[in-house]
Amino acid sequence: MKTKYIMLALALALGSLAAMAQTQDDDQRVRDKITEAVMRVYNKHLAENPGDYNTMFARANQYYYNGQIDEALADVNTILTLIPAQDNDLRFETMLLRARLYDIKGDYAQEIIDLKAANGLNPSSPAVNEPLAKAYLNSGDPDNAETYFKAVLRNQPLDYNAMYGLARVEVARGNYEQAAAHADKAVNLYSAEPQVYMNRADVLTRMEQFVPAAQDLISAMAIGDDNGEALSALVAMSDKNYDAVMSALANSIDKAPRVGMFYYVRSSIAMKHFHYGQALKDLKSIIDYDLYDYHTIYYNAARCQLELMQYDDALANINKAIAMEQSTPDYYLVKAAAERYRGRGNNFENALLVLGDAAKLDGQYLPTMLARARVLIAQKKDRDALAQLDAAVAAHPDAAEARLLRGWLYKYRLKDATMAAADFQEMLLRNDDTMHNLRGFAMHELGRDEDARAWAKAIIDKGVMPGGECYYYASALLSDMGDEAQAIDYLRSALANGYGSLFEVKVNEDPYVNLKLVRRAADFNSVVEQNQQAFQERR
Repeated sequence: MKTKYIMLALALALGSLAAMAQTQDDDQRVRDKITEAVMRVYNKHLAENPGDYNTMFARANQYYYNGQIDEALADVNTILTLIPAQDNDLRFETMLLRARLYDIKGDYAQEIIDLKAANGLNPSSPAVNEPLAKAYLNSGDPDNAETYFKAVLRNQPLDYNAMYGLARVEVARGNYEQAAAHADKAVNLYSAEPQVYMNRADVLTRMEQFVPAAQDLISAMAIGDDNGEALSALVAMSDKNYDAVMSALANSIDKAPRVGMFYYVRSSIAMKHFHYGQALKDLKSIIDYDLYDYHTIYYNAARCQLELMQYDDALANINKAIAMEQSTPDYYLVKAAAERYRGRGNNFENALLVLGDAAKLDGQYLPTMLARARVLIAQKKDRDALAQLDAAVAAHPDAAEARLLRGWLYKYRLKDATMAAADFQEMLLRNDDTMHNLRGFAMHELGRDEDARAWAKAIIDKGVMPGGECYYYASALLSDMGDEAQAIDYLRSALANGYGSLFEVKVNEDPYVNLKLVRRAADFNSVVEQNQQAFQERR
């Protein structure tokens, strides 16, 4: 695979190229406009001809591709009342479409009813057996699933997806050896086909054999095209089985120490989980071995160095990235931070100059607006900061971070309790239920500390990904609430889970969120010292 295609796949899967993301956004807007125009035509025609079931079938398919499942289902149900009895072909296609809709909704019983009805209309069609087998498997009926997967193989003896289906049947029965045999057979027959490795990875994952599963995803990624599906699956696996994924990548690097893709993937996954020391080691290998000369590599290295308080090195690398790519605001944000914190950490004017360059690229980019507001707050230019935050909230009314920062500014600098409370209350109206909604901080500011404490516990209980970010948020919140002991316990857990931002742990005092108060605890230094491995460059 050529370097540019490797980098394209990585960018699509990991979101590491802001410029490319912008292009994708532009393409999506064009597709959305086309879809809207098509739907207007369908709707207008059906308003004038409500019994035109052929047009309604076309609209139902468009709804399906749009992801508007309930709308598609409503059309399909209407179509089935309008189709003439003799039009078995359209009825067959409509039943298949409704089966797909029920599959998406997880209603496997209804899906099976529709697939059997379709099979009755066209018993010789190969389009029914495989989805019927999958529906039985998903509904917990491996025996019937096996029957229909075998029916597929009678017509197509080398169908690797049917072999994968039989492997899943045997996993459901607990027959792991037979499951592996089916999956291995497909790989042996189609060793150059990425999908068979992805299928076997899924089978191995269900058998809790995570390292070989990750190795199969790496194989699929290495021999595949640039759609990024295997890479996306590998990144998703790292959220629950981080050590297994990293072990598989280490094996791949040991076998092929000059394949830049392996280092890049491992560094990107490490960064996703805040293991900046691990990521930086791999990015340096890419640079030192001259595997890729690409602006994203220098940007990611600079990000890691910033988090590890290596400000001069970060500035050198981000300048390389900007020399190669001048149109990405995030690059200037890293440069602004490096400029601000190098030396004594109060180079505010240099930081503002760089943020001005970022604003020229996109004046309403939220991270730029927030970064500028924080510098102005640090300079005690509170009214200028308020103007910046007013603009940020106007451009991004659902942005929790902008609301929280403006509420803090009103409450603690401008002494306007009413306006502060309005921002904090607005944050509580959001349905987003993740750590990044920052609701616990708003609850604390409104005097609802028990609710805030419950929020901190909830973001941890929902499932800790490797990296410990939720513990970091909880530590910052509990310190603001005056619970020093619990804040230290949460910090200890964050570091034990590999939270690797030395900058956030030791330096950052910008509101909101920071560990400024945690640093005053008597055992803060000892906790950090005991967990130095979280900040070290390592294999």
